[in-house]
Order: sequence, then C-alpha cells, then structure tokens
Amino acid sequence: MFSEHRADVNGLRARFLFAGEAGPPVVLIHGLGASAEIWQFNIAALASRHRVFAPDLPGFGRTEKPEWMDYGPAAYSRFIREFLSAAGIGRAALVGHSLGGGVALRAALDDPGCAERLVLVSSAGLGRHVSLPLRVASLPGFDRVFFKPSLRVFTRFLHRLVYDPAAITPEFARLYYELFFRPDSVRTFTGILRAVATLRGARPGVLEAIREGLAALTAPTLVVWGRQDRILPVSQGVDAADRIPGARLHIFERCGHMPNIEHPGEFNRVVMEFLKDGAL
Repeated sequence: MFSEHRADVNGLRARFLFAGEAGPPVVLIHGLGASAEIWQFNIAALASRHRVFAPDLPGFGRTEKPEWMDYGPAAYSRFIREFLSAAGIGRAALVGHSLGGGVALRAALDDPGCAERLVLVSSAGLGRHVSLPLRVASLPGFDRVFFKPSLRVFTRFLHRLVYDPAAITPEFARLYYELFFRPDSVRTFTGILRAVATLRGARPGVLEAIREGLAALTAPTLVVWGRQDRILPVSQGVDAADRIPGARLHIFERCGHMPNIEHPGEFNRVVMEFLKDGAL
C-alpha cells in the first residue's frame, strides 16, 4: 500500500511514507504525539490520483529528535518547507490534522508559494480553547513527573479522541502506544505544548499570528471537523471557514477529533473531490 523512505532535511534524517505512481503531490501532516501511521486508512485512496507523502514530524515516529530543535510553530513550518525541497516535491496540497493543521497553516503563511491547497482537519491554531489534559501537560516540569501508563489506560485516553470507541482497534492503540513512548517523544510532546499553550489555553502570541493571517490565505482551503470533537470544538472550524476567503467547510456527524480514522470512506471522498476540483 505504501513504502517507507528517509530524506535528509537540512541535516535531519526524516522518515516518511510514500504511495502513488503519478499525479499532483499531497503531503499529509500528522498531529501531536502521532506519526505518519495516523493516515493508514487514507493513503491508498489518495494515492489512486496523487503522489502521497506522509512524514513523521521531528520528535515523533521514526524521524530524528534533535536536541537543538525548539519545537515551536516556526520550527515545524520550516521543517515542512524544507521537506518539500528535500523530497523534490515543490508546491503541494498540504493536509494537516490537529497540530499538523496548525503546521500546514503556518507554512502557508510563511511561504504562500509552498501550498497549492490546504485541508485543515480538526486543526490547531484556530481558537483559544484547549482541552484540560493538554493544558496541564504544558506546565513546566510536567515531563519530569510524567509516567508511562499501561496500554489499557492509554487506550482509554485514545477513546477521548473519537465519538465511537470501536474506531480505536487494539492494533491501532498498540501502534500508537509504541510510537508515542519512544525515547524522547514525551519531551517533544511537552515541549510543543509549552510553546503553544498555557494552563489558560492557547498561547496568545502563537494564536494571533495564525488567526490574523487567515484572511490573507490565497490557497483554496477545505476545513473538516467532527461535530463531537472533545479536543478542539467544532466552533473553531466554523469560525475559521468564515475567516478564510472562499473556504469550504465539511462537518462529520457522530465524529470526534479524528474524522480520517472514524469515517475514512467519507473523509477520503470529500478530500479527493476537493483536490480534484480545479485540479492542482
């Protein structure tokens, strides 16, 4: 279905999944604590018409975790833009989930020429509200008191990300568990949260830089969200779609924070129709 590759991204060894023989490029950007495998139910469908690239962000999955990286929004924006160059992609449709949506947005604002189209999936960076567990994890020193939970406890946390717990299969939970708790991943996780959030919610300086730029986005944009998202409320998606010129909005019913996992068939159809409309 897809193959695994490595790319040298400005001296950083980055791992990515690839599929597709021809067609315009699509880059899938995963969320906080995840990896490229979050797109496992979407890559094959998208690859029927596109060349699909799904990198592990620095600090997660099997991409290196450099000591020098600050894990702030600017650093991840730079990584995506440098990844496009290193992989020989050029302009691409950027599809970002949660943190990955915020990264895609920041990359498009930093360099409008890199994003042919944007698909924002339950995207971070669009509103002040952040769920309580993530706000607590942003506190200084949290990584020093954090302990690795059992797989059963971690699976209960994953259930908060979806409307129907059955969407989290044992295989998916085990893979997510193994990748999330790789060495230094918790440090990366908390480092990102400290950069973008406080105990009160999204860090204002980070949030304003993105929200104030929404009206200036030139790339055609699709915003997709789950109606029952308990991590980032659907109202943030509705507001963003109103702010982005010409943006489209698709809300998934009976769906939490991961539409691409809970409703992969509908998600793939909606995204592919958007990418096909007007041709990249």
